Amino acid sequence: MVYKSNPLKEIFHPKVAFAQLREAERVKNVTIVVLLLLFFNVVLSLLRAYFGIGTEELTKHLDRYTGEQFAFLQLLFAFGHALGGLCVPLLFLFISSIIFYLLFDIDFVKLLTIQLPILLIFLLEDLVLFPFQLFFGVKNLFSPFSLGVWGPYITKHAFIWALLRTVSVFSIWAISIQIIALRSLTEKSVQRITMIVIAVYLFFGFIISNIYKISI
Repeated sequence: MVYKSNPLKEIFHPKVAFAQLREAERVKNVTIVVLLLLFFNVVLSLLRAYFGIGTEELTKHLDRYTGEQFAFLQLLFAFGHALGGLCVPLLFLFISSIIFYLLFDIDFVKLLTIQLPILLIFLLEDLVLFPFQLFFGVKNLFSPFSLGVWGPYITKHAFIWALLRTVSVFSIWAISIQIIALRSLTEKSVQRITMIVIAVYLFFGFIISNIYKISI
C-alpha cells in the first residue's frame, strides 16, 4: 500500500489518515509537501518584512541612519525573516523526528510525514495572526490565540511572557494531532506518548522562549 502525504487530511481526519499510514509500505509526496510548506513559510516571512512587522527597533533609531543605510538594514531584516522561515520549520521537522525515532520503533519517513500536519498547523497560526499584526500592531509575543497576552499581568519577566506565548490554541491542536499520530503508529500507551510529546514541545518551547526574550 502506498500512502500519499496530505497534511489537510491528517489534521481534519487524523485517525483515518494515520491508520492508513500505519499500514502503508511506502510513503509518497513527502518532499513535495515539505517544499510547499517551506515556500509558504518563506513567503509569509517576506510579507512580514515588507510591511515592516517586527521592525519597531529599527524605526526607533531611524534618525541614526541615512536613507541608504536604513534600506540596507531593511534588506538584511527581510533576508533574516526569509532565512528564519526556512530554517526554523526544517529544524523542527528533523530534530523532532530524530527524537521520536530514538524513542519509538517507527520508520523515519513515517515520522517525517506525521510532522508535516504539525508544520501546517503552525503555518495556519501565523496566517491567522498576520492580519492582527498588520492592522492592529499586535506583537507576535502577545498573540490573542495564546497565553502570552496574560504575561504582563502575571509577571515582569520577559522569559515567562515568551514561554506563555508557546501555549496557544494551535499548539494544543498540534500536540493532539501528534499524540493521535504516534498512538496510531506504535503500541506504546497513550500516557507515555503524551508525556513524551509534551516533553518534546517543552524542549522547543524553552528554545523559542529564549529567542523571543532576546527580541523583546
